[in-house]
Amino acid sequence: MANDDESVSVLLGDGKGKFRDAPGSPVPVGHLPNDVAVADMNHDGNPDLVIANHQSPYLTILLGDGRGGFRAAPGSPFDVHSNPHPHGVVAAAFSGKGSMDVATDSWGNNQIELLEGDREGGLLMPGRFFHVGQRPYERLRSTDFNKDGHPDLVTTNLDDDTVTILLGDGAGGFREAGGSPFAAGPKPWEVAIDDFNHDGNPDLAIIPYERDVPDKNQVAVTLLLGDGKGGFKPASPLSLRGCHGPNSIATGDISGDGYRDIVVSCAESANLMLFMGSRNGDFVRFEHATAGGWGSVAVADLNADGKDDLIHANDAKASVTIYFSK
Repeated sequence: MANDDESVSVLLGDGKGKFRDAPGSPVPVGHLPNDVAVADMNHDGNPDLVIANHQSPYLTILLGDGRGGFRAAPGSPFDVHSNPHPHGVVAAAFSGKGSMDVATDSWGNNQIELLEGDREGGLLMPGRFFHVGQRPYERLRSTDFNKDGHPDLVTTNLDDDTVTILLGDGAGGFREAGGSPFAAGPKPWEVAIDDFNHDGNPDLAIIPYERDVPDKNQVAVTLLLGDGKGGFKPASPLSLRGCHGPNSIATGDISGDGYRDIVVSCAESANLMLFMGSRNGDFVRFEHATAGGWGSVAVADLNADGKDDLIHANDAKASVTIYFSK
């Protein structure tokens, strides 16, 4: 996804680690694409894209044809009346009406917005707004935190150093979890969800917006361990010493040992920080040099060897670098 030319590139993999451009790629996605969710919005069995258009009030929805091609959904882009504009986006069955619904941030109002899907790829207006912490500026993500079968939400709240957990009722409503908001380290920005301590409950890994952190010694990955009921307690933070401009976080099993690992992209120091999980719950840190820049990092097994690989976007070079796990 490229901000400058306002497009998304679709690369089709062969299952062995090689890729080719999909027909029609790159695809126009609207003003300054900042985040993307993948879901089947029109129930045709093909994955679609929901994109937050930064510095505009819009969400763009692109409907997939199952062969790597995309077209704009009817009515797209959608003016969702986010104040002042959306940064993050997630899609899940929040309303329980058989549709894929969308949640985004309205950070100027310290709120998130829920928009129901219309089952044809569009969104129903107006949306419903729910209060969270102060300035949910960059990311919100979704999973079932309390194991009731309904998708929930987490937001990173930049100005009060917390995350908010909203528990969904399966009918389009949310309530704040007991104890929420939870302390999340200074200036929480990006968040990843995974089970780091192998107890079957979703946990959180959070990186800060380094520029606004007064004490650089506090720049770290904050780990919050879930109790399976929507509550969280802190674990020992993972220092990001040597990582300047942390801008993206992803998780997976890079070594193939069954333990969850964490990867942080460091835009200004041109490296990746890898935290490899272990049996006792500790992490071992490694560094890997990259081309640098404010591109995101993702984790997936691209060559079907049972180990997750790293995908790092090089925004300055308009390219993607793939690092295969050994």
